[in-house]
Amino acid sequence: MKRRFVNIGICVLVFGLVVALNSCGAVGVVTLDDAKIQFIGWIGGLGVEEHAIGQYLGEVSAGDEVGSFNPAALPDGATERGSGPLSENGWLFYVDEWPGSFYSHPGKICVIGKSGQILYSVETQGWPVVNGEKPASMNRTFQEMLADISTTIYNPKEIAIWPEFRWPVIVWRFRTYGAVVVNGLNPGENLYTEASNAQAMMVDAMKKLFNTATTGINYVQDVKYPNNKPANVAAAINDLVENKKVTHIVLYYIAHGNIELMSVGGIYFYASQLKTLMETYSTVKFILLVETCHGGSWPDYFRNLSPRLLNLRLAIASTSRNQGAYPDWDEAGGLIDYNRFDDQWVEFTSDFLLKMEYYTSEAHWGEVTSLTTPALENNILKLFWLCYDRAKADNWILSQRTGHQTPTHYLP
Repeated sequence: MKRRFVNIGICVLVFGLVVALNSCGAVGVVTLDDAKIQFIGWIGGLGVEEHAIGQYLGEVSAGDEVGSFNPAALPDGATERGSGPLSENGWLFYVDEWPGSFYSHPGKICVIGKSGQILYSVETQGWPVVNGEKPASMNRTFQEMLADISTTIYNPKEIAIWPEFRWPVIVWRFRTYGAVVVNGLNPGENLYTEASNAQAMMVDAMKKLFNTATTGINYVQDVKYPNNKPANVAAAINDLVENKKVTHIVLYYIAHGNIELMSVGGIYFYASQLKTLMETYSTVKFILLVETCHGGSWPDYFRNLSPRLLNLRLAIASTSRNQGAYPDWDEAGGLIDYNRFDDQWVEFTSDFLLKMEYYTSEAHWGEVTSLTTPALENNILKLFWLCYDRAKADNWILSQRTGHQTPTHYLP
């Protein structure tokens, strides 16, 4: 649905007249509508990312303390400044510069008081919190927040998500292969619903790919809250190797992340720790999928190792080292997603699995087995490479087409 946005220049002029009249005692206090206009004008003077959106998140009261929470802040990063106790009642606003992306990613927080004064503004890499808690208005999916025009009041590129979708149908192709599918988010974290559904889709796909239902052997480990700490991941890998005797493991992580780290069950987990974990099982061959912001830093890390990690056969990240990982986008900046009726929840993961549906089908499995790239030594590597490569090359990822997300890989 197209939205019409108020001309910023006129909005600022009108708001200036309101404030001037208010200072002379001609009108009452600033209203919420006035504050929204002021916020939109404030955004216009910031030089934010062109696809940024602006959101109204609710009222705040005198004495409240506003700040942010970043689940994947760099350990040596600067501490973000909080507001301290607010001096008056007002309204909380948020500029999401990478709209809907997993964290860490850039944004701005603004509190406008009922006097019309900006009580607090700050650049942030996390989501807003009031008295340490996420605003109630954010306890929804990104799709729901985006569609609510009382919440998303600034969306110049008209980013939209369509409600139609379906789950991919994957065909069984492998024996004695396993997967550990990890949702690193905890309830209450932003994008928990999106991550949970994307992880559930990946679990379902891996169970079908490795024929868990027919064999009766659980080759797919579903690692999610409350048992989603790094120790739970290590135990899941150990179970597959020691008890199920698997020879190849797919490791999938969806999490909030930063450079060479991700938050797994609220605990920082580093690329160097994953290296150590895979080295423990040197006879097992791994495929790594990373769905996090700054995810490209993980393939970068393994590419730059010397000596290289011999049993990591392919590492795929949904985005580059310095970009976000996005939920499903179906419209943005005048572009429409090519598979808008099929993909859902998280842009890259969903598109990757739709390609897996295509390539595991009887009609197209021959395209996998006939691939002759020397580094792709077996059919599972060929399959995962094709799913990644064609989702990217066929421009299925709308946030890639807009320049916001660039899937990347490491193939030894």
